[in-house]
Amino acid sequence: MLRAHKHLTKKELKQDPLLILIAQATDFLQREWIKIATVVGSVILVVVASLLIVGGTRRADQKSYDLALQAYANNAPESIDLMKQYAKKNSGSKRGLRVMLQLGNYYVIQKDYTTAEQYYLECTKKVGSDIIFGYNAFNGLGAVYEELGQFDKAGKAYADYLTTFAHSPFSDLMQFNAGKAYYLAGDTASAQKYFSTIVEKPEDSELKQEARYYLELLS
Repeated sequence: MLRAHKHLTKKELKQDPLLILIAQATDFLQREWIKIATVVGSVILVVVASLLIVGGTRRADQKSYDLALQAYANNAPESIDLMKQYAKKNSGSKRGLRVMLQLGNYYVIQKDYTTAEQYYLECTKKVGSDIIFGYNAFNGLGAVYEELGQFDKAGKAYADYLTTFAHSPFSDLMQFNAGKAYYLAGDTASAQKYFSTIVEKPEDSELKQEARYYLELLS
């Protein structure tokens, strides 16, 4: 049998906490609605202004980025300065990393390996978990050390990539690069380690054949 619903008396209604809270809230809103409306309006204005500022900043960033790369593509004399300015201001962004990598590539072409190293090294510190940027940064850094004849440092750059990105589609290539760099550095143990890692994989590949060739040279 359903229990009959209890009707509250006037006294109980006065003492009911929820009803008291509702009454107090209603009274407060009636007295303070102008202030509340003003505060809400101010908050809305701040949010809108913030969105406009962010939107404007993004458009300015895009314009600077496009201007720098367009100048570089057209071999404009001011292109490198524009890219440097953009990279310095936006070094933590994806676009900033892309520009820094391009600067590293540019200085490799110019055979200014010291400056190229600086840009690639800076990129390795800021790529985060991005495998593509990571590959370009660490591979570029290793290539610079190879050009300088610093094969042990090149091997370490490739090995650092493998440590940072344990599961990468570029793992085999970087394993081979590390093995070859350590081979040229005269570090037989490290070279064997990286070449063996490739050879022990079940699937056949050109890299596997080359790694096997170097292992034969080392034996």
